[in-house]
Amino acid sequence: MASENNQQEKIQKSLNGLSLNHVGCFPLTLLNRKETIGETLSHFRLEDTWNTNKNILDRTTHLYRVSKGDLEPIRECLIRNSDFVHVEIIHKSSCLGLPYQIYAKHVSGYELYFDGLSYLACKTIKQQSIALHEIQELAGYPQRADNVLFSLEESISDLLPDMPEHSYTMYSFYAADVNDWNSLGIKNSGDAQLRLLVNDENIVTITALVYSEAGKLYPLYVGDTKIIREMNSHDLFFSSEYRRFSEHIDHVRVDVSSALEAISISMRDVTDSIFYFYKKHKSWIGAKCGINNVHRIRKGLYKYNLFIKSLDEVINERWASRNVPKQIWLENEEMDDQWLNSHWQLNFFQGKLENGKILDLEEQPIKPGYSSTAMELKQKITLLREEVDKILGDGRDLLSAIQAEFSMYAVWLAISALLVSITIGLAAVIAA
Repeated sequence: MASENNQQEKIQKSLNGLSLNHVGCFPLTLLNRKETIGETLSHFRLEDTWNTNKNILDRTTHLYRVSKGDLEPIRECLIRNSDFVHVEIIHKSSCLGLPYQIYAKHVSGYELYFDGLSYLACKTIKQQSIALHEIQELAGYPQRADNVLFSLEESISDLLPDMPEHSYTMYSFYAADVNDWNSLGIKNSGDAQLRLLVNDENIVTITALVYSEAGKLYPLYVGDTKIIREMNSHDLFFSSEYRRFSEHIDHVRVDVSSALEAISISMRDVTDSIFYFYKKHKSWIGAKCGINNVHRIRKGLYKYNLFIKSLDEVINERWASRNVPKQIWLENEEMDDQWLNSHWQLNFFQGKLENGKILDLEEQPIKPGYSSTAMELKQKITLLREEVDKILGDGRDLLSAIQAEFSMYAVWLAISALLVSITIGLAAVIAA
């Protein structure tokens, strides 16, 4: 009987430990990107037999490299900040798969990991095994770790003087390892990770003067805590990367807007009288340069289309990214087992945790969090395509107007030449 009770207790405590985690990125990075956005777009191919286009989207540790020396200035900055009681550079793969990262202990009790691209602030809630019904007692809606990030931001402000204040992203969640999936009533054959929505009934949200909502949902991830942190970190970093793509599109649209302005000026000037011929010619030269630039942009639009097509496929397939060992090393690369590659896998499956039971478990993984940023990027590319088409249409109209205008000049010049010729002929006859 005693062994049965022990076995029942073991089955009930199906989770191994519980931690509170905060992951995110700063808008500016301390590591240089190996490729420009334009160079990354140039890798996309129409002939994509081996699905390489989708893999171009998942190359974090190829695009960014870090060494111990790169992190030394950050370590020195954190050491000078009294909010951190311990700071060191560790040779251990980060949540993004980079081989070195800063490890620091904050006075608040949080442990901070920072690889120059993304951060992880975490603290242990409980180390021992726990049961699902204990979660609501141990956890609760997570409080943000802004005090830790303020300290980090203050420390690196000298290294990134242009970074806006308090502009980092943050996603907060609980995570726990699963001792035995079968004890949860789940068969996990593909290393899937699970997100459970838990309701904190101690929170009341005022929605109007006389209305309120009881409870607030927060995420608990169960599976492998290391993989969970990696997947959430990659998700946040992808959102940050796609914002850089979005900024690239903004710069391209500025060039397109400049071309439109030049065409508008030339269209206005072309209707002026012939006495403003130099002004007409000058504005036409400006418009012609703008049209040529837009034609160059249009020539590369198919790369943007391939990029969006690949991004749509990744989102529709519900893919997330995690780290796997690097298997191929180039001749000039030092082998390092802490330098990992990122790899696509199915995103989190989602359910609800109520009264210690998992309910409403969905059959399909959830959409990745970077979907919203990708949608904004897609809309900008659609606008760019429409603007390019409009400008090229306006350019054709301008060319037609200039041809008509200068044709009239040619007619008037021909008439003038004829009149001059007749006048000279008459003068010669009279003189004779």
